[in-house]
Amino acid sequence: MTDKEHASGTFGASLALASAGANGWSGIADPSYAGFGGQFGGWTAAALLKAILLEGQARGEPLSQSVLFIEAVSDAPFMIATRLIRSGARLQFWRSELHQEGRCCAHAQIVLGVRRDTTRFTDAVMPDAPPADTEGLAEWAPPAGFGAQYRSRWITPLPRSPGLDRSRPASSLVWQQDRAGRPLDVLALAAIADLAPPRVLWKRETMTASSTVSMTTHFHATAQDIADVAARPILSEVHCRRCEGGYFDHELRLWSPGGVLLAVSQQVAVFRD
Repeated sequence: MTDKEHASGTFGASLALASAGANGWSGIADPSYAGFGGQFGGWTAAALLKAILLEGQARGEPLSQSVLFIEAVSDAPFMIATRLIRSGARLQFWRSELHQEGRCCAHAQIVLGVRRDTTRFTDAVMPDAPPADTEGLAEWAPPAGFGAQYRSRWITPLPRSPGLDRSRPASSLVWQQDRAGRPLDVLALAAIADLAPPRVLWKRETMTASSTVSMTTHFHATAQDIADVAARPILSEVHCRRCEGGYFDHELRLWSPGGVLLAVSQQVAVFRD
């Protein structure tokens, strides 16, 4: 996997990494994917994953990624250090860390696996959703650099819609798509897994600052599943489980237009009242 393979659009170009010696990769944070007070967490997760996939020893496809967002990533050069912890016949366990200006800003544990032709089934059920091109769906994305990179078409009410019933669950159903028309790949899944407004917004009249603390994503999509999606929108289903003490967690599921479960993620975020 090379940079050329992931440079077909704005997102791919923003993740350009250069070799910086053994198990080292350098890059520059792209302001197009800036968030509130630092780089968009989804972009950071994708960069950490890409460094692993560029390693010559990498074998298999991403199965799981757990990211700790330790410090804000600024609009500046950074380094990613990778380490292969264990490699078996089917599974590899990797560590990936993003450092900037002497600080460890993000840390990831990543599992790669070789898929086999085995028993397969999906118990999760895709929610009923009108097609992404349905007339009248609201379009809104977070008012930050990264929000402009996606086309988000909302099926459920926006978090600050007039007349929003704040007694209802802080859930959302949104069609998400790369605005530049870049075809889906596993790096895009890693980023979109973090593309969800803070759940606390559904319960408050005013905006609030929030940031992801940790996020774990499980990649279920096969290479063929991803190829079948191409550049079409994917459905993001998000449900909050609990919010208290200045923190909340949510579960997110990403579905193909044809009803294939592509990835799931869960995260803990911090917010200020």
